[in-house]
Amino acid sequence: MFRRWWFVRLLRDPEPERRAPGGRLSKDQKEQQELVLREWEVLRERLAGFASERVAAAGDVFRAAELRLPPEEEAARRDYLWALEAYEAAGKLLDEAVDLPDLTAVVVLAERAVERLAAAHAVHAGRRPGPPVVRCFYNPLHPPVPPAPAATAKSSHRERQRRRLGAREAAADRRPACPACRRAILAGQSPDVLPALLPAGAAGRRAPRLLVPYYAVPQQWSPWSATGCGAYDDRAPALVLRGEHRRRRG
Repeated sequence: MFRRWWFVRLLRDPEPERRAPGGRLSKDQKEQQELVLREWEVLRERLAGFASERVAAAGDVFRAAELRLPPEEEAARRDYLWALEAYEAAGKLLDEAVDLPDLTAVVVLAERAVERLAAAHAVHAGRRPGPPVVRCFYNPLHPPVPPAPAATAKSSHRERQRRRLGAREAAADRRPACPACRRAILAGQSPDVLPALLPAGAAGRRAPRLLVPYYAVPQQWSPWSATGCGAYDDRAPALVLRGEHRRRRG
């Protein structure tokens, strides 16, 4: 879902020789920017609807799978309380989301809440929880990253050989990537990156509004740029509930 953000390439900083006098955008460039921002708004509304559905679905799961745990079941209680916190944070963030990464974080937190709830049930039943879902760093809305094959002497030898192949393989291994994004990187292409609207203050007050990869937004402006929209930080629910996810928008 939400693949091929075709309009990202249209919102690049105009080349100096194409700018109007005084650093202003030309009429054509302004029209192009308005077109892209309208498309961004359409996608934001679509993603808001999808995020709302995911939060509602998580709520249904929690109501059907409520747990009452005694204090001595510390591991199950820890997972269950984190799941409840993540679900609450997803609902709060849904009401306050502004940009696409905010809404993506809603989806991530709602889904992680359900996953951690399942882990709590497994521990409570004396079973070993399944491995955590690994999300695509380039766009956490993409399909999960497949689990790595079990290590063997032969596969370890192939791994060492593969690591010597070149820069593309190193780039593909740098961050968790879904199969499609990994194939794109290995082919020397750009992956389908989740975009963000760069805050006006971050680019300078007179600069045009730009769409950039969400992880390119400075961390002082976005809590999601370094955490995969909350996919790789267990502190994300508490951060949202404390209100620390709100950053200056410019």
